[in-house]
Amino acid sequence: MSKKSKIHFLTSYIEYLLDQGIRSEEHYLGDASRFLRYLLASASTEEIRQYIHGAGRSLAYRRRLEKTLHKFFTFAQEQLGIDSHQCFTGKKEPDDHLVP
Repeated sequence: MSKKSKIHFLTSYIEYLLDQGIRSEEHYLGDASRFLRYLLASASTEEIRQYIHGAGRSLAYRRRLEKTLHKFFTFAQEQLGIDSHQCFTGKKEPDDHLVP
């Protein structure tokens, strides 16, 4: 995908399927979607945090990535019924250690 770095993953996959002569992408996208749902549901909170810190080139980018992934996990929970991870549900752990 280095040649088409501006094209998003699923858009690129649809274009690939069409270039391959696939007339109906329904099964292909359905199967890919189920696999992505599986990966999303099985990713641990630690793996997600590792991704953010590994992919984040700067503090500002990591913050943006946390914000956008928070929205993505909220969508997954609300619309797809995928159990979101604690770090992306918008529920902050209480800061009991800060309260005397």
